[in-house]
Amino acid sequence: MNETEKKEVALLRSKIHLHDHQYYVKDSPEISDREYDSLYNRLKELEGKYPECVTADSPTQRVGGKVDERFQKVVHPVPMLSLDNTFNVDEVRAFHQRIVKGLPDVEESSIEYVVELKFDGLAVSLTYEDGKLVRGATRGDGVQGEDVTANLKTIRSIPLEIPAEPFRKIEVRGEVYMPRKEFERVNALREEAGEVPFVNPRNAAAGALRVLDPAITDSRKLSVFIYSVGFLDNNICETHSELQEKLASLRFPVNEHNRQCSNIEETLAIVEEWRTKKNDLDYEVDGLVIQLNSLSYRKKLGYTSKFPRWAVAYKYEAEQAETEVLEIVCQVGRTGSITPVANLKPVFVSGSTVSRATLHNEDEIKKKDIRVGDRVVIEKAGEIIPKVVRVVNLKGKRNQPFQMPTLCPECQTKIFRSEGESAWRCVNAACPAQLKERLKHFASRKAMDIDHMGPAVIDQLVASGRVKNFSDLYTLKQEEVASLERLAEKSAQNLIDAIEKSKSAGLARLIFGLGVRHVGQRAASTLAKTFRSIKALKETSFEDMETVMEIGPVIAESLKSFLDQDVNLKDIEILASSGVVMEEQEIIGNEGSALTGKQFVLTGTLSEFSRDDAKEKIESLGGRVTSAVSAKTDYIVAGKDAGSKLAKAKKLEIAVLDEKEFQKLIEAD
Repeated sequence: MNETEKKEVALLRSKIHLHDHQYYVKDSPEISDREYDSLYNRLKELEGKYPECVTADSPTQRVGGKVDERFQKVVHPVPMLSLDNTFNVDEVRAFHQRIVKGLPDVEESSIEYVVELKFDGLAVSLTYEDGKLVRGATRGDGVQGEDVTANLKTIRSIPLEIPAEPFRKIEVRGEVYMPRKEFERVNALREEAGEVPFVNPRNAAAGALRVLDPAITDSRKLSVFIYSVGFLDNNICETHSELQEKLASLRFPVNEHNRQCSNIEETLAIVEEWRTKKNDLDYEVDGLVIQLNSLSYRKKLGYTSKFPRWAVAYKYEAEQAETEVLEIVCQVGRTGSITPVANLKPVFVSGSTVSRATLHNEDEIKKKDIRVGDRVVIEKAGEIIPKVVRVVNLKGKRNQPFQMPTLCPECQTKIFRSEGESAWRCVNAACPAQLKERLKHFASRKAMDIDHMGPAVIDQLVASGRVKNFSDLYTLKQEEVASLERLAEKSAQNLIDAIEKSKSAGLARLIFGLGVRHVGQRAASTLAKTFRSIKALKETSFEDMETVMEIGPVIAESLKSFLDQDVNLKDIEILASSGVVMEEQEIIGNEGSALTGKQFVLTGTLSEFSRDDAKEKIESLGGRVTSAVSAKTDYIVAGKDAGSKLAKAKKLEIAVLDEKEFQKLIEAD
């Protein structure tokens, strides 16, 4: 590699870092997608020609290898202290008086504050040396955290490279967060896969940042705001606001709502302004940070053993409301988990009327001592999920403490609680409540795709006793279905035809449709491709199954347990005798397919395919469909109204196919 090419690589990386910042942080691209693609392609070409020049901070290396499973400890050069809290105006004024008292030689009129939003995320530090990101770490206990550099590098708003001047070494601090829309998307996918949804965006962000595979972090669209500096080798700023301007000029994502205040009254006005305004943001904010603007004043005031004396957090209370617990009922989920739920006297809180709140489990009820008839305070966890915060202390006689039932509320079968688990479960596969939920799942589009089998039809089929398991669906007669309420002969025949069609749905859909705990759509597809038949799955040992990539011991144990139950095996045998496909169909010529081993992302609305049909076709030809665009994506199929995924794909130099091009590709195979 000659000097000219070395200079070109350095220039390309610098330009791409700059344009990534304009696109992902400023939302103001300066060049067209075609121009960006040209830069990225040229860099990729040079790195391919000279592999020895590839560096960890190259834009092409955003998603790297796996994080060290030990999560190596990182000692922070300057401790990441927490902030003392304030909860009302009087406490903020008291903080101001401590500042005035601690600076006796300073005129009160010269004391300025900076007010920033307090993000509800995960605190991190990023260290740059000679302009290169060399380490990223969690806050940990404030003295030392965990090295999660590989995961942090997947966050596109974090620059991998900054100008080497004026700081040769700088450690910045910020907060990683998950936007509310992304939180809802991730939870929808988890529920679809039979997994427990995250409680709030903060937990979701923390979980995504501490996984061992950076590709998972990359798939969950995290972002970050940088708000302070821990260490820097060149103190060129006199105030915090100047420092933040400098950080922004270095392409760090600094929040746009930071405000400089000339006195305490302006500061308090901002506190009131954001009390409700925070709810309009696309990320969680639980308060404000109020801090001295002058860095020299900060130095004079110093620190206590726990907190800086020159800053406090103002914590807004979550919007709460008081109501009454009318009753506590237990719901039975698809996997048999028994969840207690409080039915409440309707009350308006955080923008909507709440009449129900999950109580999670028996331990949670005992801990808070929640009883029927109690007055309780509720709030929305993360402004989304209603929860009971506490019981309001009232004089007078209370009802007896709540007791979990010993029998399933639906089928009266004895329920069990396994050691180490918080949930009670009904293990009766024929439980009507489970059966209804399992049938809904079995008939869903991503499982057996049985049209015309909605909740009302399922309720009647189960209530009549005609359908007690999956296989009973395939013995239904048209006249039986026509006798159901609101179903005419034509509708009944449509349902019978849809059930017949579902027999050829395929092994992956069948495995997913069976509703085995922990076995989501992706795991079902992997199992189908690996073992090729239900018979092979049954005969495979636990040890062999858990070694399959993306399966592991949890899924293997759950599936083996399901297939070891006689009632489930009998149902599968009847399904097979009814003509339901139990084997993965061989695709002739699949080995030579242009799709083999390729990774696709579908976005926008397709006119000739449903998303599921397109996914099934791709997978039948040896390809794989994922939900998130990453550096590993080979093609993005863009339909009408394609959005951010298309833009991201163009930035990452990923081949984009419109629907006609996609059809040509699969027809050629």
